[in-house]
Amino acid sequence: MLHATLPRRSTSVRPTLSRSALAALLACLPGCGEPAEPPQDDTGSSTAGPATTGELTTSSTADDSTAAPTTTAPTTSSTGDTSTGDTSTGDTSTGDASTTGPIGCTKNVVLMGYWPPTNEMLRPWSTDPTKNPEGWIGADWKGHGYDVYSFFPEFPPDGDPTNDDIGDDGAVGSPDHDLRVDYQATSADFWRLVDTYQPVILVTTSRGGDIGWELEALEGGHGMDNPGDPAMDWASDNYEAVHFPTQATIEPRSWDAITTYRQGNTLPSQLPLEAIAAATEPLGLTSVVVDQETSGNFLSGFLGLHGVYYNQQAPHNVAAGHIHVGFGLPVADASVLIEATLDAVLQAHPADEVECP
Repeated sequence: MLHATLPRRSTSVRPTLSRSALAALLACLPGCGEPAEPPQDDTGSSTAGPATTGELTTSSTADDSTAAPTTTAPTTSSTGDTSTGDTSTGDTSTGDASTTGPIGCTKNVVLMGYWPPTNEMLRPWSTDPTKNPEGWIGADWKGHGYDVYSFFPEFPPDGDPTNDDIGDDGAVGSPDHDLRVDYQATSADFWRLVDTYQPVILVTTSRGGDIGWELEALEGGHGMDNPGDPAMDWASDNYEAVHFPTQATIEPRSWDAITTYRQGNTLPSQLPLEAIAAATEPLGLTSVVVDQETSGNFLSGFLGLHGVYYNQQAPHNVAAGHIHVGFGLPVADASVLIEATLDAVLQAHPADEVECP
């Protein structure tokens, strides 16, 4: 579902907003989502209202299209490490260095976030000690056989993007960290991260509106009234010189995603949405909804589409999808919910049944 700090159906774009105007908009609009969002045109979204946890139709991840380029993962298990549950060391009795049997691999999960509370709830899985001084908890997380990594922006000087002007680092994120809330930065960072970590499971998140834990069933499909440039399917990010995801300024795979999945052509989430809802709703922390629309045509939807597009392109990826996290949800509650969500996803995809990247 689309969430914005300004009315959803407006097609106007404001180049700048003052701190006072931005704060006033955030305070007065119900359902306001990402704090730096300009007006958005979501005509590519379904008009159906939010659905509760009904049965969803999903597509196969066995796509024949070209997989994303691969690089060496940042951490690899030695042949004697059985933490992933699928490593075989073979017979080394001959005394030489050779082994028999399959070589073990590290199966990675990648979590991505944008504005608070998403960046805050993902901190424990960051390996960056400046972002997570308490230490990374992602190694073989909860014995599931997966290593979990997280990536998200930071908003100087106080971590609150709502009290900064659009275009300031405090509103879109510091250039020293990943996933600034900007089309060009998101495109570059997304592909660098997935090419490096080769995630078997990928969960993208962003700040939403009133719904606390909104599981998005679809992504893409925008531009129903735009027969021309696909870049104009998307709302302006009002940041730097280029405000739209143009062909010249985003990665080629990003351009392929937004030109292929538009004008009603959508991709379904590949997360186990019913299982996530069943794990999170009983916690009683917030509203949990499976939304049959999309994440919208601003940065939330841009990141969300990247996740499910990656699932189609990378044969090793078994699950990907997007979650909107309510802007008023306390970080402590969001942290509990992301853990329950991650548990549900990993239980649905046991590591010993998943192929190596």
